[in-house]
Amino acid sequence: MGNTFSINESKGLNLGLTVLRVGVGVLFFIFGWQKLAGGEQLWTMIGGAMNFLGISFAPTFWGLLATIAEFAGGLLLALGLFTRWASASLVATMIVAVILKANTGTGMADVSSPLLALLITLAFALGGAGAWSLDNLLAKKKSSAALA
Repeated sequence: MGNTFSINESKGLNLGLTVLRVGVGVLFFIFGWQKLAGGEQLWTMIGGAMNFLGISFAPTFWGLLATIAEFAGGLLLALGLFTRWASASLVATMIVAVILKANTGTGMADVSSPLLALLITLAFALGGAGAWSLDNLLAKKKSSAALA
């Protein structure tokens, strides 16, 4: 009988990845939902962050794009479906958020939240959803169909 707290124990690792993925995904989904409900005025304000990248046209479009990334990306991340693509969209959104907070915030306290979200979504973009995900289930079905 092994140590149930071992990091090498696959069930514990899979549980940890799933809890992190679902928790972060649900948070992004909620934030995205709130921004969707905020409407065009909020999207324009959010899209204004692109000014820090030298992009000053179509702030409503950029804000809506960030909102959809959070809403749909959060839902897909929570489900573990198209995880790498969903996470990549969240990474791009969080890069802009980090730049915005670095330029308008009061220091590390303001930057830390989007930076943490950036690091977590980057990890999922690079590593995938883990064993307990719809991505993994679909990959198994695809591989079984190929063998048949």
